[in-house]
Amino acid sequence: MHRAISNVLPRTLSRATSQLAAGRVAAVPQLTQVNQFATEQKKSTKLWGGRFSRDVDQSILGWTESITVDSHLVAEDVWGSMAHVTMLGIQGIIPPKAAAAILPTLLKFQNEFNDGSWKLGNEQEDVHMNVEARLIKEVGMDFGGRMHTCRSRNDQVVLDSKLYARRRLLELRKRLIVAIESILNRASKHTEDVMVSYTHVQHAQPVSVAFWLSHYGAVMLRDLERLKRAYDVTDQNPLGAGAIAGTSFPIDRELTTELLGFQKVHPHGLDATSARDFLLETVSAIATLEVTLSRLAEELILWSSYEFRAITLDDGFAMGSSMMPQKKNPGVLELIRGRAGRINGYLVAAFTLMKGLPSGYNRDFHEDKELLVDSLSLINRAVEVIPALIQSTTLNFDRMADLAYENFATATELANYLVSKHNVPFREAHHVVGSLVGELSRKKENFRNFDACYNHIVNTHKINAPREDLQKVLDPKSVMMSYNSLGGTGPKAVNDMIQQFRAELANHQKVLDEDNNRVNKALERTRTIASKAGSTDSAAALKKLL
Repeated sequence: MHRAISNVLPRTLSRATSQLAAGRVAAVPQLTQVNQFATEQKKSTKLWGGRFSRDVDQSILGWTESITVDSHLVAEDVWGSMAHVTMLGIQGIIPPKAAAAILPTLLKFQNEFNDGSWKLGNEQEDVHMNVEARLIKEVGMDFGGRMHTCRSRNDQVVLDSKLYARRRLLELRKRLIVAIESILNRASKHTEDVMVSYTHVQHAQPVSVAFWLSHYGAVMLRDLERLKRAYDVTDQNPLGAGAIAGTSFPIDRELTTELLGFQKVHPHGLDATSARDFLLETVSAIATLEVTLSRLAEELILWSSYEFRAITLDDGFAMGSSMMPQKKNPGVLELIRGRAGRINGYLVAAFTLMKGLPSGYNRDFHEDKELLVDSLSLINRAVEVIPALIQSTTLNFDRMADLAYENFATATELANYLVSKHNVPFREAHHVVGSLVGELSRKKENFRNFDACYNHIVNTHKINAPREDLQKVLDPKSVMMSYNSLGGTGPKAVNDMIQQFRAELANHQKVLDEDNNRVNKALERTRTIASKAGSTDSAAALKKLL
């Protein structure tokens, strides 16, 4: 059979060739036209599509699109492009006329986005391509097509993410400072109001309301420090790293660092494009802060219940029931507590995203924007609630004082008194007081039965304690007022701590102002250059705008 085919094939080809030469076969040129048409139909329409024979398949557009999250980063993306083009023009990398055409147009884009008259379209898959495609449409390929010189989306996308994270971190730090101020201001008014503290959700020792409330100020100050550290890691300029290894063009990365308000350059190209530790530090600081808020919410939820009745939430911060008319639910606080789960999920997602990636840019990094935008949005909303919540909540001081008496909160100080004033070994004093507590508990009584307390100490255990001394060490407020060691609950100790916290907060405010001023001045400087660049005709003229 193979021999038969080999004998027939040459004769068939010869016949077809003769017919073609005689003009009797027209199918071949028609086939050529079809192939050309198919090639034209399959050609990619993307700005990066030169090596592709067709566009991205329609079935995966919803999976790969970035427009939804990128809509949060438009102003940052345009700012980055304005700084980049300014540098390209000054360095003579693109013609002066190109820079003069591009910069005012980018400024127009940013203004239109800021006032809501321009939104990203779905024709391009991300913010970068949207901006570039519109630019080319408005100023032409000869000018607009030069904007992306010396730049990759690899350094552009991390730049946008950093600029966005930086802006939201500045907002968050400001909101947290206001929240801490509200806590310290409220606490400072209640240094002599007594309440019971808890360990294991059981009564522990009497403390002041100021002591309890100010400890959240102490925790949040550390949250503020973590946010500042995350900010500093974020505040390094990756622009100019290119796809991975820099460029052969004579770029000036220090100039773009100034125009974008960064503290310094992120120098190593591979590190700048593939590192996302700024994401990990940011989401970690956010998650830690949200845990702080969740713990505060949990206490207020418990203490607003009928069983505690230690606080009363303002009606404006509570919610009702659609069925039970009597209900006053702590819905605002429950959302703070519940949404901690979401933010913790973002943290796990961020670390999981990074753990298996090789060096260099990977499309997996698209997800860092989702995590940054969602976590920074959620935590800013949560912190914004705190000042009004703290100021509006009613503290029920009489109820708090009653609870401090109810369940032996002064037992530790009674033991301390026996040690310090009567030379009783602590372990023996612990037993003496413990047996008193057990005896009263079985009778469903407490230290308010002073005669039973006096009889147990003086008559049963033969410790010659004056009645006045015992009355003092059994009184919760007296005990609370006496604990003035460093870090203690006494008024002097608490006032000293609040004063220290306010000094730390003032320093944080000063640093925040410096960071804000650097960013705001850089943005205004870049926008001013863009507004005046249209009249420049040389690199030197553009440089004068600096």
